[in-house]
This record gives sequence, C-alpha cells and structure tokens, in this order.
Amino acid sequence: MNHDRVHLAYNGIDVDPETQALTRNRLHWLLDHLPPGRILDLGCSQGTLSVLAARRGDRVTGVDIEEEAIAFASGLAAELPADVAARLAFVRGDGACLGFPDASFDSAIAGELLEHVADPGVVLTELHRVLAPGGTLLASVPHGLMPHHDHHRTFYRAGLRRLLEPLFEVRELTVLDRHIAAVAVRRETPQGVPAFVLTQEEADFLQREERLEQQLQSLRDKLARANGLYRDVTAANAELKAQIGGSRAGQYVLDQLSALQDTVQRLSAGVADGAATERNELQESLRELTEERDRLRADLRIAETEIGLLREAAGTAKVERDRLLESIHGLSSGLEALRETAEAVTLQRDELRALVRAQAESLRTAEAAHRDVDAEHVTAQRGMRERIIELDTELQTQQAELARIRTVYNGERHRHELTQQRLAKSVTLESKLRQENERLRAKLETVTGRLADYRDQVTRIRSSRAWRMLSVYRQLRRPGRSNPTQLTRETRPATATGAPTRMVVRRPSPPARPAPAPQPAAAAPVPLEEFRDGLREWIARARAAEGDEVVLMFSGTTFVQEARGNRPIRLTRVYLDRDCPVFFNYYRWRDTDPLPSHPDPLLFQSPIDITPRLLDEVLSADFGGKRKLLFASFPHETMVRTLTHAASRGWVTIYDARDDWEEFAKIGMAKWYHPGYERYLVAHADVVTAVSAPLAKKMETLGGRKVSVNANALDPAFPTPTTPRRPDATRIGYFGHLTDKWFDWDLVLRTARTYPSHTFELAGHQNPDLRLPDNVRLLGLLGHRELAELSAEWALALIPFKNGALADAVDPIKVYEYLHLGLPVLTTYFPQCVDYPGVRVTESAAEFVAALPQVADSALDLEEIRSWLARNTWECRVDAYSELAERVVRKGREGLLTLLECR
Repeated sequence: MNHDRVHLAYNGIDVDPETQALTRNRLHWLLDHLPPGRILDLGCSQGTLSVLAARRGDRVTGVDIEEEAIAFASGLAAELPADVAARLAFVRGDGACLGFPDASFDSAIAGELLEHVADPGVVLTELHRVLAPGGTLLASVPHGLMPHHDHHRTFYRAGLRRLLEPLFEVRELTVLDRHIAAVAVRRETPQGVPAFVLTQEEADFLQREERLEQQLQSLRDKLARANGLYRDVTAANAELKAQIGGSRAGQYVLDQLSALQDTVQRLSAGVADGAATERNELQESLRELTEERDRLRADLRIAETEIGLLREAAGTAKVERDRLLESIHGLSSGLEALRETAEAVTLQRDELRALVRAQAESLRTAEAAHRDVDAEHVTAQRGMRERIIELDTELQTQQAELARIRTVYNGERHRHELTQQRLAKSVTLESKLRQENERLRAKLETVTGRLADYRDQVTRIRSSRAWRMLSVYRQLRRPGRSNPTQLTRETRPATATGAPTRMVVRRPSPPARPAPAPQPAAAAPVPLEEFRDGLREWIARARAAEGDEVVLMFSGTTFVQEARGNRPIRLTRVYLDRDCPVFFNYYRWRDTDPLPSHPDPLLFQSPIDITPRLLDEVLSADFGGKRKLLFASFPHETMVRTLTHAASRGWVTIYDARDDWEEFAKIGMAKWYHPGYERYLVAHADVVTAVSAPLAKKMETLGGRKVSVNANALDPAFPTPTTPRRPDATRIGYFGHLTDKWFDWDLVLRTARTYPSHTFELAGHQNPDLRLPDNVRLLGLLGHRELAELSAEWALALIPFKNGALADAVDPIKVYEYLHLGLPVLTTYFPQCVDYPGVRVTESAAEFVAALPQVADSALDLEEIRSWLARNTWECRVDAYSELAERVVRKGREGLLTLLECR
C-alpha cells in the first residue's frame, strides 16, 4: 500500500505550511502545462489533480491500482457540482495494462508514478498507445534519493529524459523543489524501447546519497540515545533531591549538580546543533558540487572534441575539481571528528552521572553515621569545578575547530565558483571561436573562388589581341612621344617644286552631347473623395454578398501579384472564393503611384496612406449581420490605434504573426517596426496566431498568453507541369527572394563549387551583384506557370537561408509548393519543417553540402505527401480562423477588452 495523502497535503490538513506550499506548487505547475481535452490521470491517488482539471472544464478519467484511493476520489467527486462530477470518472486499473482503446486521450498525467511501478517502460508504452497523435504527457518523479518503502528506483534529470525519449519528444524538463517535471509530446514513430538505466556517474552519486542518508540516520539515532541519557540524569537528579532533603550540605551539592546539568545540556545541544547544521550544509554543498561536476564533464567532452585550445583549461579544471573533492573528504573527516567528540561528551556525561551517584551514596553514608564530612564535600566540589573547567575548555577547542573548518569550506567554495566562472568563459570562447572559424572558412572558400576567377580573367586578358595592342599603345605613350588620343596628324602631299611635306596637328573636336529626353508629366494623386465613393459602393456590395464573413486584411503588398503570393494574399483569395468581401490594405511609396485593379467586385484595395482616413467608416458600417474579422498581418502603428475601436464595433481582432519582425528590423528590412506595437497587439488582440512553433513561443513570452500555431499552406490552384516530370540529376532549382539579407549566397557558391557538374537555376529578384560560377544561372523573376514548367527537370529544390533567429521563425510557403510540384526539398535549419514529409532539414553548411546528392537520389512517398498537403491547404487555415473567431464570439473576450462587451 502506498498510503498517499496528497489531498490532505494540498488542503493543509495535518501538514506544515511548507509541505502544503510545495504540494500546491507542483500540482498547479502540472495543471498549467496540461492542454485541454480528454485527459487520463494515471496514478490519480486521491483524485486531487483530476478534480482541479474537471473544474476548469476538462473531461478526466482517473486510474489508480489501490481501491482505497479510488473510493476516496469517488467520494470527492460525489460532493462536487453535478456538471463537474459529470466530467469525472475514477476506475481501478493497472498502468501496465490499461483497458482503453487506442488514441482515447488527448493528454495524460503520470504524477509521482514511475518510481513506484515495477517496469516504467511498460507503463510508458501503454500511455503511448492510448494517447492520440500529438498528445501530451506530463510526468513528475522525485529528484534524487527520497527514502520511501514503495520507491523502486531513483531518478535524475538525464535519467528521466532517457526513459521518455524513445516514445515521447521532451519539450520541457525542469526541477520543482525536490521533484523533476517533464512536458513531452507523443512521437508518431517510436525510436526504441524505453528502459530505465543509470549511468555510472548517476550510480556513484546515488551511492554517495545513500551513504549520507545512512550517516544522517546514525546521527539521529545517537542524538536520540543522548536525549534518553539526559532524561535519565534528570530523573536521577530529581530522585537525589528527594533523598537529600533540606540539609545545607545537600542543598549545596544540588546547586552544583544543577549547574553541571545545565552545562552538559548546553554542551550537548551545541554539539548536536553544530553537527546537524554542518551535516546539512555539507550535504547541500555535495549535491550542488556533484551537479556542477556532471555539467562540467559534459561541457569538457564537447570542448575536447570541438577545439584543442581548451584542453589545458579542461585539465586545470579537473585538477581543481579533484582538490575540491579532497577538501570535501577533509570536511567529512572533520564531521566524523565532531561525531567522535559528541560520543566522548556522552561518555563524560555517563561518568558524571556515576560520580553523582557515588556522591549521593557518600552523603547517605555521612548522614547515617552523623559524622562531619565537610572536607570530603569540599574535595568533591573542587573536583566537579575542575571537571567543569576541563569540559568548557574542550568545548571552546571544538568550537574553534568548527570555525576553522567553516573557513576552509568557504574558501574552497569560493575557489569552486571562480573555477566555474573560468569554465563558463571557456565555453563562451569556444562557441565564439567555432563561429569565427566557420565564418572564416566560408569566407576563405569564397575569396579562393573569386581569386581563381580573377586569375583566369587576367590570363585570358593577357593572351588577348586587345592586351597586345594596349601594350604597344603604352610604349607609344612613353616620355618623348605624343599622346595619340589628343593629337591627330594630317600630312599634305609634296608640292611640285619638291618642297618638304608639311604636318598639321589638330585637336579632335568634342563629341556632340545628345539632346535630353523629355520627362513624363507626374501623375496626379487620386482625390480622397474618389476613394470614399468607391468604398461606399464596396460596402453596398459587401452587405449583399452571400458569404457569412467580412474581412479587413491589413497587409503590406498589393493583392494582384502573379509572381508572388504571400500569406495575406493567399488567405484573401480563399475568402473571395467563398463570396466573403475583403477590405485589403497595401503599402505604396508615393501617393501618385497608380491604383491596382482587380476584377472581383468584393475586393477593395486601399493604400496605407489612405486607409486610416477610411477605417472609421469601414469599422462602423452595417454588413448585414456578417461576422467581422480584422487581420493585422504586421504590427503597424495604425493597427495599434485601431484595435480597441474595432473590438468595440463588434470586430474579432486577429494578430497573425507571419514573420519575426524584430529580426527583420535588425537587418534593416522592417524600419517601421516598434517592439511596443507588437507587444500591444499580442496582449490585446482577440486571437493571436503564429506560423511556426518557435515564433508562437516568442509571442507567448511577449504577451503572456496562449498563442496558436496556424502554419502556412498550399494553394491547390498553384500550377503543375503540363508534361510528366523528367528530372535531371544535375539540375537543382530555387525560386523566391534572392536578397543577401537572408539568402545564404556563400552557402550556394560553396555548394556550386563542390558539385561543378551540377547546374543551379535560381529564379527570383533582389539578388546582389556577385561574380557567379558558370554553373549558377540567374533566371530573373518568373511567373508561377513558368516556374512549374521549369521544375519538371529539377532533381530537387533548395531553400538556403542563413541560420539564425530569423530563419527559426519561418515556415516557407515555397516548401508546400515544392512538394506540390513533386520535388524533394533540401533546406537549412527551419525548426518548423523538421517533421514535414519529403523535406531534409540540415543544421550546418557542411551537412547541407553533403546531403545534396542523397536528397537528389531519394524517392518521394507521393501518396503520403498528397495526403499531407490535403490537410495543409489555405482552406484549412481559413477554417481554423473561423473556428477561433466563433470561440471568441461564443465565450466572450478576456482581460481588459471584456469592458467593451458592457457597452
């Protein structure tokens, strides 16, 4: 029987406040990280966490092997409101054989369970079976040694991760007081069989913990015995007082005995307290030093394999660590000496008790004989005083030794901190050196390639006819010769009289300058009233449209772009196909730029300099009961000013984080960006989504709220080749932006030089002015149909972006289009794309270059890709936004925006 008392500890019944606080913190952490849905609480004990989850609206099934715990939990459920109790179910069962069908639950909890079961691997296999794809597992276990009769194993952080990793991807691993807690996501394909195994370092540390626990228990036993002896002495003193009575000599002896008893009590308490305090400090220091030792070992292994410059520092750190361990052994010896001193004091106390009994016997003999024994009393008192002085001296000596040991320990701890700081600096230096090494290597390759190109060009120039002519020309320009570019010679024929020929030197006339071309007249800006008239006509058409939603899309590009199609354009196209009217904001540089046109009457395009003057009319317009959605696709000042006003007018406001704008601003691409604007939108929009999990996590940190991932998708209307694919293994393709702000040109040039027989065809715009190898071709900006026909002969498609925070947040639309065209994809590091079918994500330049022939030779599972693309279309993304908006309308707003619903 486990006899768990979590319910009592959570409610502060028969426990101290500290235990209640630790229990509440652990359960609340699990509840905060538990996604909503169908939840399995395995090892539910008294049902405390299950009840908390049911109260927040989840449907929970609690399972425990103990009938007593299930009965207690069922009793709690019976006392709950009917709607909460209806979402709860408690059943008795074994975690090794759960009686539920596959994929029955969205989330599962295994709180303080894995240390109790016979085989945790079997339990995790069952949890993997009953969890739905993508389901979440929350697990918690005691951290380190926690003596308990039902604990079968001891966990450390790395051990719990190793146990979970074969079946679950660990997303978060943290320490809560004396427990380890993990958040893991179910793997679609297991990567092995889970098994609990301690490493050699963990086993050694566990043995040390067990020895310390045994020593601690031994100290407790000795202190208990000492307290028993003290109680015996106190009882003997009371008995002696009763026997001596009220004689003057007896009273004097009793006073001396009381003083002696107080001294012994202080000595015992001082030694016990000092020993206990020193033991706790040493145990905590040992735990911290051991954890630091494990971390430093891992760092040293990485440093030794990456760069040899840190070998000397690693050796110094090892010597320092050994010296610290010797110091710890010395401190342990000091603690053992203190224990021996405590035992010696106990023996001295026993001797004193025997002496007191002997003195009492002498007093009884003296009173019976009625003889004067004052001399003997004086001798005994003198002996007692001398013994007390000796004990005081010994106590002072022990206290001085304890102070010395503390000083030594503080010095060793300070040296350890200095060593830790030096190691941290070494790790930082290693990382910087590695990055600098990669950068210099790439730069060296680029410079070497360019130098070879320059040498080839110089060789060709020097062997050309033009160079030989130029050399002759330079010879003519040497001092003493005329400049043939400034003078012309005109020789007249000789006269009939035989006069010498005359030479006339003339300067050439300057070439005539071309007449300046006539400049076109600047176009006049469109009047604001013309925009207002067009807007009113669009509102009338929008009111009569058959679609049930109206959209205000605050974008940064015009809608009509055949060669480009970003996220706002693709979403808008779906809404228009559903007969949903769209007000589409776009960016223009000048108010004289021509207005874009589009045949769909439900689309109204407004430039960003005009939109603020039209927003009041749009937001307050009557659209015939349609649901109104406002999309902010980038954090512009206009959206900050408009968000609350739109919410007050019944619009569901959506901040769609489609890029990491902060990183774009760092490379000079989003000069309008202000972090306060984005923080405001994330905190106050009704719905916040992001295109990737890393970007969603950043937005959650920025706004302190849950952010959904609504990734990019495929437009099924994207053209495909009109003829079957006939891939050429040596033709590699790319289409998209070519700016060197994020396109990794150094990587492309390195790859092209590594595979000179391959042809790299790059279609796009904004490419920098570079000297390219012969096997790299720039095709310019092409339309989608041209790209589709061109891709029929590509062996694979590339996405070579620079690794960093900007790329971490990206979910490239071209990935979906490449797969739609039947192309295997090779990319640099995009965390969002790691699990995409047919996509090879690499983490370094060397891995990217080496993987190219492997990806080119790979065969795609076309059926899997078609199924995956069917689940990832822009129609699906619009459906997700409709569902989120419906949830806002149904449940109401949160935070300060709830005040708007009271109007």
